[in-house]
Amino acid sequence: MSTVARLWSLRRQRPVFVAVVAVTALSLLAYPLVDWWLRSTEVAPQFVYWDFGAFSGAVDRWAAGDTLYVKNDDGGYHGSYLYPPLVVLLFAPFTELGTEAATAWNVLSVALLWLSLQALVTSLGYRLRWWEASLMLPLIVGFQPLLISLKLGQMAPFMAGLLTLSAAVMVRSDGRLGQGVSGVATAVVGLVKFAYAPVGAHLIRSRTRFLGAVATGVVFVGASVLIFGVETHRTYLDVLAWGVSQGGGTRPPTLWLPPYYRPIHWLPGAQALRVLGSLAIIAVAGLTDWGSDRTLFALGVSAFTLLTPLPYTYYFVALLPAVVLLLAEELEADSYPALPVLGLLCIHLHAYGLNVLANYLPSVVPPVQVLEPYFVLQPGLWGNLLLVGTATLQIARDATLPEWVPDSTEDADPASTDD
Repeated sequence: MSTVARLWSLRRQRPVFVAVVAVTALSLLAYPLVDWWLRSTEVAPQFVYWDFGAFSGAVDRWAAGDTLYVKNDDGGYHGSYLYPPLVVLLFAPFTELGTEAATAWNVLSVALLWLSLQALVTSLGYRLRWWEASLMLPLIVGFQPLLISLKLGQMAPFMAGLLTLSAAVMVRSDGRLGQGVSGVATAVVGLVKFAYAPVGAHLIRSRTRFLGAVATGVVFVGASVLIFGVETHRTYLDVLAWGVSQGGGTRPPTLWLPPYYRPIHWLPGAQALRVLGSLAIIAVAGLTDWGSDRTLFALGVSAFTLLTPLPYTYYFVALLPAVVLLLAEELEADSYPALPVLGLLCIHLHAYGLNVLANYLPSVVPPVQVLEPYFVLQPGLWGNLLLVGTATLQIARDATLPEWVPDSTEDADPASTDD
């Protein structure tokens, strides 16, 4: 039975779930047309490829023997190349394509994500017919965080493709080679952009995946220093320090820009909350056997956009494999499969939903102004929390109390009474 047929068979048993899936699918399919209209009204940005321009500029400077990293007059690196030196080699072949370089990069990134998602779905035991696999492509492209990433020429779809590939190999293979490959793919994501570090939670659960990630890090750093030298890496450390300094801002969460997402920045002690959240995930992964590997993978990926210091909406693309994993688990457990799909819908609607809620709704419904400074108006945050909550629920199902905790279910000794 095809995947769509299996979904349709649930229409009477789970009508809410099927309805949420239908609304989400229609929203994804319709969004490119909505974006075209928003671009015509100058609300949505055009395909400007700003980020890819920074990548190609770094390639040109490297080829000319100049520095990869350009410091601005204010001492920062805004608008410059911000990735590790070795990553510039990834973009070098594309710069030979001239004006079509950014388009070629986007095509490659989307193709990797599309094929990896197919591999993940089939590894979970679902059958995709050719037309279902084909339909997956416009659904992916219609995901708002992915489309804004394509407009910027960002790395987010490529990173999401690697993460999805890591999940697919982890689920499909029980052997050391497959688990090692999963660790390698996850490590590359974290090494390319340290902001993605929380996605590596599943590495803690598997020695093979962990060693694969460590070996990848050693090779990555060694090759980078060998090719680009020590001085370039000293400059890169300065870039990292500048990036960390940018993550402590307290701008209101409802200040709207299409790539803008600030889930907990307005809260006092936001950094402490991120640290505590990271420690909690590490504890679950390293100190317990609660939850399956795929649930732990989904938890780390879902939580990363809450825990990383400076998230953007295009980071949400990385959550696509988490949605698939959580949905499969909920269906198998006969539990709440609508939750991860609803989370995906909220994330998809975040950017322009936030614009409507923060900038237009208060003028129509004045009492809403009371909520404006707070996180409650962020659709992406609610979607993010739904995914993290679903993963937490799945882990809680498998949780067992430590031996030193008394079992309250044991029958107490019956009280003796004298006649």
